[in-house]
Amino acid sequence: NVAFDSEAKIACDTIKKDASRHWAVYTEELGLRHQMQNYVREHLDQAMAKGYIRVYLQPVVRTLTGELVSAEALARWESPQYGTIAPGIFIPVLEESRLISRLDCYVIEEVAKLLRYQIDNHFPMIPVSVNLSRYDFLLMDPLAFVERIVEQYHIPRYYLRIEVTESALVKNRHLLIEKLHQFHQSGYQVWLDDFGSAYSSLNVLQNYEFDELKIDQGLLRYFNEDSRKIIRSIVLMAKEMGIHVLAEGAETKEHIDFLRAIGCEKIQGYYYSRPMP
Repeated sequence: NVAFDSEAKIACDTIKKDASRHWAVYTEELGLRHQMQNYVREHLDQAMAKGYIRVYLQPVVRTLTGELVSAEALARWESPQYGTIAPGIFIPVLEESRLISRLDCYVIEEVAKLLRYQIDNHFPMIPVSVNLSRYDFLLMDPLAFVERIVEQYHIPRYYLRIEVTESALVKNRHLLIEKLHQFHQSGYQVWLDDFGSAYSSLNVLQNYEFDELKIDQGLLRYFNEDSRKIIRSIVLMAKEMGIHVLAEGAETKEHIDFLRAIGCEKIQGYYYSRPMP
């Protein structure tokens, strides 16, 4: 039966990277997830063209004053067929399919349009950070694209910050050292995202030049004495190295009070705001 063969393959694909498991059971949830993954691959261009993918901004505030100092640009997908598609679903699919650079370029250009709108209307300006995937550096020249967009929309480089995840640097060290150095030379701030995640390596701080370090939200999610010690140590180490520090994932007053007490400069999290259109 072709249908059963297809369902069996879907189930098997979920464990193909786990050598400790020898069988898997197909469920309706797996089937729906598989459908959504195919939908993401096949409808990315349409979603961007029709505005189903929108750029949301999550505010970043200065710890001591609560002042808005910047924002992070994040993609959100509202599908006519599936409703909200979580980033945890569409981002990995686009990375695995080597389509992520299309999304990242779309987000960067949408941010540039927004900044141009702010400038033209004499509205207050704050820097906006955009995320680059490691695949962007393998499939294209991110700096050339960013430079073209900056020139096209006449955006001061100061207002566009570049974020790269720690995992990208660990896996593509030699390529990215030179590429990120070129971003710096061109006048962009480069931020290290998700520091303290499962990929953590102190060599990253030794080998690269960063303007700001973003502490992974997982350290605040499991907020205990050990995580407090780790966060405090990261903040002290960054200050010694002359790197600014931002903590992600702050959701409670307890988080805020702790981050303020240890001298963490900036905070991003639901306590202040969720990402907003």
